Amino acid sequence: MFQIILIPECGKNTLPIQGFSTIIQALVASSKCSNMLCSEKEVQALTQQWLEYVTVCVNHADLPVNAKRVFNELNTVLKDVTYITGTEKTIADVTLYYVLHSIMKELSGQEKIQYIHLSRWFDNIQQEEKLRQDLDLISFNLLHIFL
Repeated sequence: MFQIILIPECGKNTLPIQGFSTIIQALVASSKCSNMLCSEKEVQALTQQWLEYVTVCVNHADLPVNAKRVFNELNTVLKDVTYITGTEKTIADVTLYYVLHSIMKELSGQEKIQYIHLSRWFDNIQQEEKLRQDLDLISFNLLHIFL
């Protein structure tokens, strides 16, 4: 069952907002964190793409077979970038962080090393206390593998 959400703070538009990605972007646009929606068209498109990826793929990562595929894909993407869309944190990073937290919490040390780029990204994101809120800080003792 789909839910329709009205966000009156989103300008004068009174049209209903539907869909995971659209709702998240509308909420961010009307929040104090509107900078999480970059003004560059390419980054906006990438953000949209990654929010859809969360809906289609990451939401099913609680199953081991899906988690492995998702982790491999994310690890590959994060190999050369700091954040999922490039050099700036966007709402796509925040959304991925929240969706992945319970799964990352259960990874063994070896699995964290196997997905080193994903682990680096996740550890970087979780360091912001305002973002992490009440979620547990997950230990990533990754320094030893670089020595």
